[in-house]
Amino acid sequence: MYKEIIRPVLDRLDSEKFHDLARESLHLAELSPLTLKLVELFADGGKRFSDQRLRVNLGGVELENPLIVGAGWDKAGRAVMALWKLGFAGVEVGSVLEYRQPGNPKPRQFMVAPGTAINWLGFNSPGMDVVAKNLSRYKNPPFKLGISIGMNRDVPHDDSPRAHAVVAERLYGYADYFAINVSSPNTPGLRKLHEKGRKKDIVQAVIDAMERKGGRKPLFVKVAPELGHKELDDILEVAIEHSVTGIIAANTADVPEMKAKYGERWRTQPGGLSGDDQDYRRMTTEKVAYIYRHAGDKLDIIGVGGIKDAETALEKIKAGAKALQIVTAIRGEGTAVAGKINKGIVEFMEREGVKSIGEIVGVDSGK
Repeated sequence: MYKEIIRPVLDRLDSEKFHDLARESLHLAELSPLTLKLVELFADGGKRFSDQRLRVNLGGVELENPLIVGAGWDKAGRAVMALWKLGFAGVEVGSVLEYRQPGNPKPRQFMVAPGTAINWLGFNSPGMDVVAKNLSRYKNPPFKLGISIGMNRDVPHDDSPRAHAVVAERLYGYADYFAINVSSPNTPGLRKLHEKGRKKDIVQAVIDAMERKGGRKPLFVKVAPELGHKELDDILEVAIEHSVTGIIAANTADVPEMKAKYGERWRTQPGGLSGDDQDYRRMTTEKVAYIYRHAGDKLDIIGVGGIKDAETALEKIKAGAKALQIVTAIRGEGTAVAGKINKGIVEFMEREGVKSIGEIVGVDSGK
């Protein structure tokens, strides 16, 4: 019913306004146990799905299933518990910046095809203090929380290590893991921080900030899908040298030819493509497989990009991903997407005699 009736109506609405409405509806549902319980009615089968066989260990973080809501869906940490009720194991909040930033001018988020989006939001964030206040509502939560760290656009690149470290320090008490995001295509010059020396300084600054607050927590680095092998090798070298936990592969794709498939006007428009696009899914899966082949014994991989069902989820896992992030598919497939994927993975495991997800991580990577 969602795809046939509800999604066609939603696709006529302004994409960002719809997203804000959906997030705030979930936020309001958290205000009482009864309304929060009602959220489960929108999960697959009307109830949150759980199965012990789905458990994974991500850099020491125990996840009850491999699905995490990726950064960008809940930038301010306002609906984390409600998203957990829908079947996700955790949420990566952010990207969170040191202080408030409105982002790029609107409109800046578009559904260019069912389940496929282009956005140039530009790191819109209420700032770390507001996010900290929002997250302080959750006491002994059942979910796992990641914090994606970004940088305000007016921060000089030489000051980027401090700008990332201060966010980690401020939100340390709420995070189960941190992710460094210098791979967004929507902030001018940001991807220059992918350079080996700058990445090294940022990683070390965030590690130092965690040590000051009480000790290291798992740390991930998010990469762009367009990176060549040399650039990716440099990042892997830095990650391994600094004992980073793993890599998130990958961000949205700023590829003119890929965007132009949805209309020539998109070729030269800024922004990144995400969601149900075969080329984008293939590009991100190839990145996962490459990282697994070259560093799978040293780095955990979170796969992102084009995941919408059990088949595409298993594709990323078999390429080398230990956990998965979903963003655009919540809009494209509906609120039941987590339950459907988790059930589908369990059905595959039963059919193939697989006892744990770890048995199939990387089996199709070519390693």
